[in-house]
Amino acid sequence: MRMTNPQDLITVSIVGAGSRAGAYINALEANYHGKFKVVAVAEPRAERRKYFQEKYQIPDSMIFGGYEEFIKQPRLSDIVIIATLDDMHYIPTIDAIKKGYDIILEKPIAMTVEETVAIGEYGAKHPNQLIAICHVLRHSPFFRKIKEIIDSKELGNVIDIQHNENVGYYHFAHSYVRGNWRNTKISAPFIVAKSCHDLDILLYLLGDKHCQRIASLGSLTFFNHDNYRPDIMAPRCADCSIEKDCPYSALKIYSSGKIRSVVFDTSTEETLRKELATSNYGRCVFACDNDVPDHQVTILEFEKGVHATFNLSAFTDKIHRSIKVMCEYGEIRGIETTKEIEITHFGTNEKRIITPQMLAGGHGGADTGFIINFMETYLNNKPFDSTLAMSIESHVMAFAAEESRLQNGKMIDVAKYHQSIKDKTEGRKIG
Repeated sequence: MRMTNPQDLITVSIVGAGSRAGAYINALEANYHGKFKVVAVAEPRAERRKYFQEKYQIPDSMIFGGYEEFIKQPRLSDIVIIATLDDMHYIPTIDAIKKGYDIILEKPIAMTVEETVAIGEYGAKHPNQLIAICHVLRHSPFFRKIKEIIDSKELGNVIDIQHNENVGYYHFAHSYVRGNWRNTKISAPFIVAKSCHDLDILLYLLGDKHCQRIASLGSLTFFNHDNYRPDIMAPRCADCSIEKDCPYSALKIYSSGKIRSVVFDTSTEETLRKELATSNYGRCVFACDNDVPDHQVTILEFEKGVHATFNLSAFTDKIHRSIKVMCEYGEIRGIETTKEIEITHFGTNEKRIITPQMLAGGHGGADTGFIINFMETYLNNKPFDSTLAMSIESHVMAFAAEESRLQNGKMIDVAKYHQSIKDKTEGRKIG
């Protein structure tokens, strides 16, 4: 519900001004320049606050050191982008719903399944507010084209899907061994934090078919203290005798590129060395406090006898997704990095390659597609492609997979699991 007049600029607040919030603001700038303005920022890092304050000429009174200060204010804008760390999603999101904000909420919705379901139940009571979870892959030209092929029925019905999230060895070491998502005490489970949108993609591709049962196995096999060798290794990469031969060396991973810019912003080489000597990011990957699995395999049973497998692994050279959709009369193969989709018809040797036109921006243009869909819904009342209920469903699937993993692969009935969480949270005080 807008608080400004239709002829005015749309106002936006940012709660958590990191790289993901920056990606959405960049997409707004590229596609809706002159139609919005950032009016408030809540962020603990001074350099990020300064960046947005100077760019949008925000007064000091609208700059806050964190979400705790922001939620003490009355409603400040039409839209709030909530892109804090996982354990800081629930409170500002509930507050934003209460105050009438339209919301862009970075995934995961919350750190626990109870908080996730509670947000879904509370959000459902406010149908006039647009609450958009950043399941951006639904807006990727790559996955949209695959869905278009599936829905055309040229290959018949889907029987089985194999989907792979190739995390990348260096990205896993950065985010899930040394970084903010390394430990379940401070982050959602690995499959939730990293792959709730992969499970969402399976729901998206299969349309009206809900997931009925799910089972998952995975463990922390490699990045653990058992593989730390004090005779040749050191707690920090800078002091390690085998650093030059180690692909997980912090000195290598943060020497350049996107990961360095995300963590250390504009740090000089001297500042970087000091940071790696004192921060979590300079630690040996075998001597950290990480507890999330480094690989996980999940099997899913959907309605009408459709099955899927999902493989999530740290042990890949590149960061990308790959998928194979097996249908009655043919198969679809796709690799995200090449942007190529191969369609094969059984018995005819007929194959064709499709390369969808990509949009600018992150996730193969999916960030841009998400923002365009959100703004067209907001400005022109066009349908939004992913309701809050859909996002809750895929999150519950991810949490159910983790529940299965913790119970050595026990098969979980998804509907019963979801209902059990609803029963637990019923009557819960919101806020």
